[in-house]
Amino acid sequence: MATTEVIPAYDVDFYSDAVIRDPLPHYAALRELGPVAWLPKQNAYVLTRYAEVVEALRKPDVFVSGKGLSLNDDVNALLIGNSLNSDGEEHRRKRSITATPINPKGIVELTPYIEQAAEQLADTLVARGRFDAVADFAQILPLTIVTELVGLSETGKANMLTWASAAFNLFEGYNKRSVDAFDDLRGLQQFLAEEGRPDRLKEGGLARRIFEEAPAKGFSQDEAAQLMRDYINPSLDTTISALGFAAYHFAKDPAQWDILRDDPSLIPNAIEEIVRLSTPIRAFSRFVAEDYAMSGVTLPQGSRVIVVYASANRDPRVFENPDTFDVTRNVRKHVGFGHGVHMCMGLHLARLEMRSVLASMLNRVTRWALDGAPVVAMNNTIRAFERLPVRVLA
Repeated sequence: MATTEVIPAYDVDFYSDAVIRDPLPHYAALRELGPVAWLPKQNAYVLTRYAEVVEALRKPDVFVSGKGLSLNDDVNALLIGNSLNSDGEEHRRKRSITATPINPKGIVELTPYIEQAAEQLADTLVARGRFDAVADFAQILPLTIVTELVGLSETGKANMLTWASAAFNLFEGYNKRSVDAFDDLRGLQQFLAEEGRPDRLKEGGLARRIFEEAPAKGFSQDEAAQLMRDYINPSLDTTISALGFAAYHFAKDPAQWDILRDDPSLIPNAIEEIVRLSTPIRAFSRFVAEDYAMSGVTLPQGSRVIVVYASANRDPRVFENPDTFDVTRNVRKHVGFGHGVHMCMGLHLARLEMRSVLASMLNRVTRWALDGAPVVAMNNTIRAFERLPVRVLA
């Protein structure tokens, strides 16, 4: 470390199986250590309090994304090319192509289709009574919507979940999950090279639209193909995670489902509370572009900082009783969708999908209950369940 301040160290592997399975005690311990801590195992600083997380996200020229968000620069060389791993004007230009069709105006025409799909899903699940809230509930609508919306070839559709999971595993950069994911992402690179051409994509789909708009904004066909990752990598796992946690929280706290049934207008607020508590993307790293003083600590140029959204969303300095699920909570400050210029571009689509699913279930289900032990998904970045057996009562 190239700084003279005494910075508390937390000598635990932030990406270990134990931390992934039960991260909350570690977030609390890190917040207590101070506004900035050092992770020797990751060779990186870490921000876990709300104020410092937001400060970093509001300084994209200092805490940059354009050098990649992984702790491993070899991995970053593979990731750089989409809007998530870019800065400044380049980021704005890329996002203007990929984010526009899924902004609030862009998704209006999708609403009837999504709501109908949610109704059909709810009918199927309520008739069954027992199901896996991941494979049978959380994955169905996002996977259907994204694959139809993006318009990939059949090869791309079949591998979207694998590629999405791999992309998020890569952000650690060194452990076995990252190494295995590197091979999976090479498969994505090969797909983009072979299938990332306008004639191979569905007419009217978002992927095809990239190629139609990219030349006018100065992007080559190869660069346009890389922009397709904006839809493949982040569009699935985050919504799937949040929907899985919705089922979990309503099963664990049925009184909150009763509140929602009594007042369905709270559904949008409940979604934000679910995203706050689950925080699907638990953390990303940033490259420190210049020496920066934060809360009495100098973060040196060239270092890496892990920005932990999931911990910020449970900071008691901001959220009263932060570990309590409360669908009536004022959640306007949460950073579950990110913050600043890199806020999740798919948040409006995610909200629409979640709202449609919860409204459909609300009309049919009186009670959720766990039907077995939940199994946590072992992913370096996404907090989610691999399996979540539940039962519902009509």
